[in-house]
Amino acid sequence: PVAEVGLRTGDPMRKSVHTRKITKFGPACLNSGRQSCQTGPVDWEKCHMKILLLILALITGNALGGEVVPVPMLGAGDPKVPPVAVSGIAGVTFLTTDLAPLRRFYGIGAGLAEVPDGLGRARFMVGAGQWIEFQTVHESNWRRRLQYVTLEASRLEDIERALRARSVPTNWIGSDPRTRTLQLEDPAGDRIRVAEPWTAPASRSGAPVPFSEHLQHFGFAVARSQAEATIAFYRDTLGWPEVVRGVNPDGRLAMVKFRLPGERNEFIELIFFDPPLDKWAAGAFDHVNFEVSDIDAAYRVLHHGGIATQSKHVPKVNGERLWAIDIIDPELTRMEVQVLAPAKEAIGTISAVGGEKEKPLFDGKTLAGWEGNTRNWRVEDGAIVAGALDRKQPHNEFLATTEAFGNFDLRLQYKIEGANGFVNGGVQFWSQRIPDNFEVSGYQADLGADTDGNLYDESRRNKNLATAPAEARKRVLKLGAWNDYRIRAEGAHIQIWLNSVKTVDYTENDGEIPHYGKVALQIHGGAYTKVSYRVLTIEILP
Repeated sequence: PVAEVGLRTGDPMRKSVHTRKITKFGPACLNSGRQSCQTGPVDWEKCHMKILLLILALITGNALGGEVVPVPMLGAGDPKVPPVAVSGIAGVTFLTTDLAPLRRFYGIGAGLAEVPDGLGRARFMVGAGQWIEFQTVHESNWRRRLQYVTLEASRLEDIERALRARSVPTNWIGSDPRTRTLQLEDPAGDRIRVAEPWTAPASRSGAPVPFSEHLQHFGFAVARSQAEATIAFYRDTLGWPEVVRGVNPDGRLAMVKFRLPGERNEFIELIFFDPPLDKWAAGAFDHVNFEVSDIDAAYRVLHHGGIATQSKHVPKVNGERLWAIDIIDPELTRMEVQVLAPAKEAIGTISAVGGEKEKPLFDGKTLAGWEGNTRNWRVEDGAIVAGALDRKQPHNEFLATTEAFGNFDLRLQYKIEGANGFVNGGVQFWSQRIPDNFEVSGYQADLGADTDGNLYDESRRNKNLATAPAEARKRVLKLGAWNDYRIRAEGAHIQIWLNSVKTVDYTENDGEIPHYGKVALQIHGGAYTKVSYRVLTIEILP
């Protein structure tokens, strides 16, 4: 059987809808999978992935095929009252019995920085003002992990008055006017809190690279018997327009999305079910969705964080014609990752990132595969780090791979901090250590001290071979923050990109220069410098 998903395009007030067909699972499949998972210790990756991806096909149209057909829209999704003027999503709160696997998943794996949130809680930053958090409980006998979502508004009293005028019951959580939140419930019993905007603390040095900086929407599981009242609550009482609708073959609704007020293009999604709802299905329905601008870059961060694999999580174009990744966290909540700009490719297209012959050069935890002075080179918060801001680096030092490479495409991120001297580092390639010396000889993609994006010849010709345009460097360089570096070396042809802008396109004319050698990371001597490198991957080229 199939289901139709209706998607209004562009302005939510437009009177048109797009429909597409998607695969729908049957209850027998879900029950069979559930029983197999209960026969022994739970391996959530092995036992539940198939079940959850089948559920996912219903929710998001992730199945292949189906034509997009415009049909008339009669305006049923348009709000009948002015919207209750929240400004968007602040965060989502889940239950857990154990924070450790979630810290590994969302912190190390997804690169979301954790901020202090009290005993028995963990909060992870999403961008500058959003979060996903977890509260510990003693027993895992909950039916739904999702406890409540928090929306934001600058004047809570105005929100309270607007809700009271629409006969929506509310109550205040907390007594401190500076931190209290306003709580309400929809007809299905889903809890929503409204809080003043939250500003995340500055990221600490060496924090992991986040795969996303925008929590774009979340899902609520709603019993089908409560669907009509819940839809009316969001659309007709709160005044939030309906923008996406999914319909089962028997004509019953499968899901509805509502656009929140504000400029951030954020949604609430309702997914309808026939009771009972167990925690496996609840994890798929009560989901979170993160927006990214580059699905391949997001995949690389998740892949090298150890939570995305090429066999299960390669990006593809889903039924809404969006590039997407779907991953299940350790306690079965579905994490959607999407590029919101419509894909040019056909539904079902798989990203080439899944076929790359790449390998991580750094496991995010140890210096395995590297050699150098480990009294200085170390791992901090998922990054390779050398130097310190409170002591002067005495001389150049290099951490080198134990393996040598021929043609390659190398990607990484770096951050350099410091003052009082030549604050500099670099990424060596096709290089070798000089015997009985701390130096390394070979090509270097330079960084720091107004050299970012340059190609330098270290301890050989000792000169710039190509320099980045000063205007381009000034425009894209993030001082004191993480920068993306890409180095592609094929035979005599060397290219360098700084934050996706090509800065070097160089052809080597000296036929005696070898096109083979090690990769090495540098900290330059003579300054109070700290340099960090992370998310290092190399693709071996022919």
